[in-house]
Amino acid sequence: MSRHYKSANVLLILCLHLTHVAQIRAQSALSDEDAYAALLDRNTVTDKKHFPYVAAVLKMTSYLSAGAMIKDNWILTAADGLYLVRESVRLLRVRLGSVNYKKGGTLVPVKYLRIHPYFDDRRPEYDTALLRLSVTTRPSPSARPVRLQRKLRPVTAAHFTVTAWAPHYANPTANSDNVHESLETIRRARNLQVQQVHPRSAADCQREQQELGLNASAGLLCLDPLADSDPCRRDAGAPVVLRGVLWGVVSSWRSAGCGAGDGAGASFVNLVAAPDISAWLDAVTRDFHWKLREINFDDDNFI
Repeated sequence: MSRHYKSANVLLILCLHLTHVAQIRAQSALSDEDAYAALLDRNTVTDKKHFPYVAAVLKMTSYLSAGAMIKDNWILTAADGLYLVRESVRLLRVRLGSVNYKKGGTLVPVKYLRIHPYFDDRRPEYDTALLRLSVTTRPSPSARPVRLQRKLRPVTAAHFTVTAWAPHYANPTANSDNVHESLETIRRARNLQVQQVHPRSAADCQREQQELGLNASAGLLCLDPLADSDPCRRDAGAPVVLRGVLWGVVSSWRSAGCGAGDGAGASFVNLVAAPDISAWLDAVTRDFHWKLREINFDDDNFI
């Protein structure tokens, strides 16, 4: 057998092997993407009338965070994603009345925003912001304010309803070198998602804050991580609701070691009934002056 014939055979076998490997990888990636799409479908909201208070906060057409409509012209959301764009309010939009943050409902410009004066991006507490819409909206079945919790209460519920768009999901195909997300999967991720999330006890929540080097605060609620959540992403601004009443919004804060393999950890929720948040909400939405109090944080925690 000639040397050229042997080389041709080896080359043919190598090509067949590489083709087989590529097919296996493609099938595996496809099944991963199918699983991700099924996850999105399972949690997708199809009728905005079930969650009329949920708003999508956008920078032009790009999704920034979820938010809760607390008055006809006010949206409560997380502060972190807005901190760097606070000088460019003209770029901000809020979409109301649609399950798809890209289309439908009503797209409303933002007149101005207010970030909680105690906000520090090194901690989850006070990660809240208010957006004043440029127009006062008329309540409808698909877009109307939610009632606010007025007093801090013990956490006795089995689960809370959390609604946001899809950044908290870890798409198995997103980091693949061989497969890109299909356009259909991207479109599905633009639809509102709902989860029933279990809270942690107040004692466990404060213990976790201390373990993370935070000042334990009764103004934060801890939610268990979702099974398929990305450990370094949070549903920023997502309304946390129990029986039609808003308890708080999810902070975007996560620990510095979130991707170290220790799991996602709890999501922190700023409770709207916490004194320094409740008083601030009332003052800002009524255009009153809110007197700051002196608060003491660790010296190395200031921005």
